[in-house]
Amino acid sequence: MFFRKVLHGVFYAKEVAMSYLKKWKRHAIIGVTLIGTGINLIAEATIIKSRTPEFYEMSTLGHMALWFWIGLFGLAAVNAGVSFMGDAVKNRTLHELKNPDGE
Repeated sequence: MFFRKVLHGVFYAKEVAMSYLKKWKRHAIIGVTLIGTGINLIAEATIIKSRTPEFYEMSTLGHMALWFWIGLFGLAAVNAGVSFMGDAVKNRTLHELKNPDGE
């Protein structure tokens, strides 16, 4: 990569800036999707917890495990989505700093 930078200085800067733009698009889409999925799973876990175990025809322990694990995966998805969105903002900012003319 060092030789590419030395040989093609101007083109290298545009290539790096383009990769920031690609990362921004990819991470923004993944982040929004994970946040939406996580919120949906948390809401589903809340609905399951509010209903009685008899509604699902399972034991109390199984009912507790069901809403707990769904809620846990929902929280993990929201946290991962926020992380991806933060990285997307970082990449967009770096793209804007590298290309002030809007290319």
